[in-house]
Amino acid sequence: MRAQYPVHHLPVVRGATLVGMLSSADVMKLESFLPKNGKASREYLDQRFRIDMLMRHPAISVLPHQSVEDAARLMVTHAIHALPVVNSQDQLLGIVTTTDMMQAALEAALSAPTGRIARTASATDASLSRHGAE
Repeated sequence: MRAQYPVHHLPVVRGATLVGMLSSADVMKLESFLPKNGKASREYLDQRFRIDMLMRHPAISVLPHQSVEDAARLMVTHAIHALPVVNSQDQLLGIVTTTDMMQAALEAALSAPTGRIARTASATDASLSRHGAE
């Protein structure tokens, strides 16, 4: 998860089964402990850490038939920004992120009739005022 790649969340699988999640934030927490030399940093990481030590496990995930509301609640409850989507055998199907949700909400709002946008905005404002501290 280097800076040149726009990837912030990586599902970790064993075979086809989801076993954890690794985020760029998890990796960034290590930076203060690493030697400043790039090669020395890589060697330090390789000698002292494995992915299973850094990843969050078990991964919080959703099934494909669950609602966006369910996914959003899980993200808020667990303070995470990505959810793996798995089947009933915990096999990875994909990943949904907060960015995906915001994009879908924006597209829905822009394609809705004008009256609906106003009601949606009012409902969102009321929700934000109730949950603004979260």
